[in-house]
Amino acid sequence: MLNSDYNILKDWMFGKLASLLENTEPNPKYPIIKVSLGEPTLGLPDFTKKILDLNYKDWAKYPPSEAIPSFGNSILNYIKRRYPGTDKLIKLNKNIVPVPGTREPLHLLGLLAKNLKVGKTTALVTNPFYHAWFAGSISSGSKVHWMNSLPENNYMPDILNLPENLLKSSVIMYICSPSNPHGSVANIDYLKNAILLARKYKFILAIDECYSDVYRMNRSKPPGGLEAALHLGNSLENLIIFNSLSKRNNTCGMRAGFIAGDETIIEKYKLLVSNGASPVPIPIQKVASALYDDDNHQIEGCLHYDQNFELAEKYLKPLYKDLKIPDAGFFLWLKVKDDKKAAKMLWEKFSLRVMPGSFMAKDVNGINPGKGYLRISLVDKKEVIEETMRRICLFLKMDIAQE
Repeated sequence: MLNSDYNILKDWMFGKLASLLENTEPNPKYPIIKVSLGEPTLGLPDFTKKILDLNYKDWAKYPPSEAIPSFGNSILNYIKRRYPGTDKLIKLNKNIVPVPGTREPLHLLGLLAKNLKVGKTTALVTNPFYHAWFAGSISSGSKVHWMNSLPENNYMPDILNLPENLLKSSVIMYICSPSNPHGSVANIDYLKNAILLARKYKFILAIDECYSDVYRMNRSKPPGGLEAALHLGNSLENLIIFNSLSKRNNTCGMRAGFIAGDETIIEKYKLLVSNGASPVPIPIQKVASALYDDDNHQIEGCLHYDQNFELAEKYLKPLYKDLKIPDAGFFLWLKVKDDKKAAKMLWEKFSLRVMPGSFMAKDVNGINPGKGYLRISLVDKKEVIEETMRRICLFLKMDIAQE
């Protein structure tokens, strides 16, 4: 008999969207535009191909579970630039390991949390959620407690009012900053409180920071878990942060990044990778090294998203006086009356594919924190985003979704 624990993963947002639109044809008067997927479109820097070509022979070598020297140094230099002072918390071979993007380690960390405590255990998961957090929670053998992200808390879970008995049973907590889908940023005090909870109640704190380098250029850079740990002292105890190049440098298919944190957890993770997971191939580590060394491409991306959000503001502000442009990320979290109806109508009337917010979240005590919102990806070139905004305005002016 196959393990049925994972069957629940079939119930995911893209499958729900496909079912919602299954019998609905797009309007042939409009070319199809898909803004339901957060896949950057700016492309790779030209130097990446040259590096792969120069190092093609390294494909014949087994990749190590640790970072090769050039990649390790690039990660350390990136951390030093991005989170000044935190490099003194880190020893390369003890606190860092390269990973094939963040999806796999977010899941595998759940395996490391399994049996962390005796008896029935809990996984604390931010809601709306990323499917890898859910998979990791299942792998931890725990019951999931969904922590709703609501506007009154800046779309961050209210971690300070979690019941003590729940915290005592918890083995892992997944939080995300900047958040997907809202683009909200946890302040340094929030991150410090999360670390203190993890240490007091002895669970692993997993901070997904895959959008940490996608931020508005006229606002402060999002703080990170390493900075919060530095504020608390000289320890990374109970903490793992996840960093990826997928969003920073438009390399979703390359699968490269790193995790950093608690030496004991990193040691166990390396053991797991060495025996049954995916180390990062040497040619990819060499490309990733160059990408982490280069901030220009990352800044170009931020400027591109800033331009797209300016377009969104230009078109939507007259209809939404309280329109919120997120501090980070590249998603517009747009309030509507009925997100599923709006998504279906945008497809049928305007050939525009968007993601209903309720498909990204679980119902908790009758509340779905994604209900009444659309997630709209602003990754495409300016002309596509402008046309997207025109169609959304036409839709809103029909008074279908307007409150």
